[in-house]
Amino acid sequence: MKHVFSLVLITGILVVCVPQSGRAEGQRIGFFANLGVMTKEGLSPYWLTLGPELVIPLSARWSLNPEVTLWGGNFRFNSFFVVPGALVNLRIGRFTIGVGAVRRFWVSRFSNGDSSEKIAPKIQVGYRSRNSRIALIAVPLPARDYVSFGVAFGMGF
Repeated sequence: MKHVFSLVLITGILVVCVPQSGRAEGQRIGFFANLGVMTKEGLSPYWLTLGPELVIPLSARWSLNPEVTLWGGNFRFNSFFVVPGALVNLRIGRFTIGVGAVRRFWVSRFSNGDSSEKIAPKIQVGYRSRNSRIALIAVPLPARDYVSFGVAFGMGF
């Protein structure tokens, strides 16, 4: 949990230290509340995902998006992954293309010890309307030797 706290703290520092050029152009920091699903090895949904995402504008087309997502195997979330990460997104009209990195930390009341995984790349393609977004996600997990695919629906604030 120390690693998760560190990543949340780094996200907070990034928000405070965002370059002033993005704000000067009339852009503001955005926020998405995301809900989605991710696959395990096939294409059938395996994890329910839930989490916040900040949208920090770097320029008119580029943004930095730090996020923390929970991947739970059921609605009770007795055991789940905490998945912090960050993406750099390019906006082309209403579409976004993003690449970044995530790291999964397994949290379970049934296990003790460190169960974190290596940093994995994340690729995201999205379509954004005024206050919402749908995103298709791919996370290649080298430690597990498969690619986890997903879809997330976000409400912006």
